[in-house]
Amino acid sequence: MSEEYTEIKIEQYIQKSSRRPSNNPGGDGSNKWVIYIMPLILAGVAILFYNIGASKFKSKEAREREEQVSRITEIIQIVEENYVDSVDAEALYLSSINGMLKKLDPHSVYIPLEDVEASNEQLQGHFGGVGIRFIILRDTLMVTNVIDGAPAANAGLKSGDRIVAVDGEDIAGIGLDIEGVHDRLKGEYGSPIRLSVMRSGSNKVKEYDFLRGDIPLYSVDGAYMITDEIGVIKITSFSGYTDTEFDKAVTELKKKGMKKVILDLRYNGGGYMHTAINVADEFLKQGKLIVYTEGVHVEKQETFATSFGQCENMPVAVLVNSSTASASEIVSGALQDNDRAVIIGRRTFGKGLVQRPMELPDGSELRLTISRYYTPTGRSIQKPYGDGIDYEADFYERYENGELQEMDSTIFENAPKFTTPKGKTVYGGGGIMPDIFVPIDTSGGSYYLTNINYSDAYRNFCFDYLDKHRSKFEKYKTDVQFNDQFQVSDELLEEFIDYASKHEDIAPIRKDIEYSKARLKSNLKAELATYLFEFSARYLVNIPFDREIQVAVEQLEEPEREL
Repeated sequence: MSEEYTEIKIEQYIQKSSRRPSNNPGGDGSNKWVIYIMPLILAGVAILFYNIGASKFKSKEAREREEQVSRITEIIQIVEENYVDSVDAEALYLSSINGMLKKLDPHSVYIPLEDVEASNEQLQGHFGGVGIRFIILRDTLMVTNVIDGAPAANAGLKSGDRIVAVDGEDIAGIGLDIEGVHDRLKGEYGSPIRLSVMRSGSNKVKEYDFLRGDIPLYSVDGAYMITDEIGVIKITSFSGYTDTEFDKAVTELKKKGMKKVILDLRYNGGGYMHTAINVADEFLKQGKLIVYTEGVHVEKQETFATSFGQCENMPVAVLVNSSTASASEIVSGALQDNDRAVIIGRRTFGKGLVQRPMELPDGSELRLTISRYYTPTGRSIQKPYGDGIDYEADFYERYENGELQEMDSTIFENAPKFTTPKGKTVYGGGGIMPDIFVPIDTSGGSYYLTNINYSDAYRNFCFDYLDKHRSKFEKYKTDVQFNDQFQVSDELLEEFIDYASKHEDIAPIRKDIEYSKARLKSNLKAELATYLFEFSARYLVNIPFDREIQVAVEQLEEPEREL
């Protein structure tokens, strides 16, 4: 998928996920919901608007708040009992909570109990499951990868297997979706599961009985040497283990000769602040300010670098774009403000609000903004929000006004200015502006390529191709070896074009195909690499086409540059 459209789609994901929709099961028509929902509402209102003890709860102000909550309950009861159509009372309560939070800021959010576990998985960095990657193809659950050491691998499952039943329930041909797969395969660590599997080329069903395990979700999604001295480390989020993963990646790359590093934070929507701070600490010398936070009810808290850090003397370039947000902006801001790195790419998202997760009595969760974070020079990079501002439209405005194609020097004309120790001017109030701007790379783009990118053609073709020719790829033992030695031939490309025409109804446009040929081949190779190895292999394959990485290499190879 071209970077231009990927950036748009990823931005939509970040913004929507920060305002997570509620899951609204239908009501049963009774009033039993009042018993269960009232403690939740009372607790939520108390947390949102007051920091008071039990001794103050009988104050006049508290009684007024209780009356307001009772009024909400009364209105919803009246609606449920008298409205022209049937209504879901719990859904009305949830919408009132979400409406209240929306008046505060775009990132405070309420997460219902049934969604808490899933929403925390990426942050926690692990989940209970079987350890496979999959696609749903022709209404069948297909295994694309089996994670080494995971329960599924230990049980004997292989790439290309078809899972036709889970715990005796037939799942083939029932319109299964991704959520349905997760509901059946995920579960408590150590819980039993039975998978009924058909192997490629066989009509026999084999049963696999085993226990679910603890499956890691890695946030360092690639660590490779791209020259004799320059390594690149891609971080997709800041989970509970990101700092440990990063430290391990640095250690391994240093063994391979890394003396300079590219830190790729593009499409990183954030996560835990403490692991982001620890990653920034890897680059900063002891005593350097990394970040500070402050709010009306939260005293100023400063965090400084320690004496630990493998990269303190290592030149570094940081890659960012409009989907670099929150915790990843803490890292890039800290390194920019301390004159420690060159920031390359496009203006970041602009999220400078800190949320604290608060568990409510029923197990649901409120993530409430409690403070703002500030970079070492004192700037807040939170972009504007509130009445009259369409927060979600910000990215489209960037796209429409051409900011993604060329540097816009007018963005920060009225923004507060700050100065780094070496005299560089930086700006607050709307994301972090890179030191070196790199426009979106649209080279090789065409109408045909766009249609292919927005279809399932790559995914489906590569799965089917490997299903027939997997033995041809057994000689490639690592993703690096595959990347160095395998090339997509013209014949393979034509086979793909014919497949897309027959199965995806995408008619070939020969002029477009010739113009986009290199992109099409690269995307095919990346998809094959993803199925043969880890997802990070896709990143490795795309490096030669990655303009930001090439610019970063150029900067790091300049001998006079001090980073």
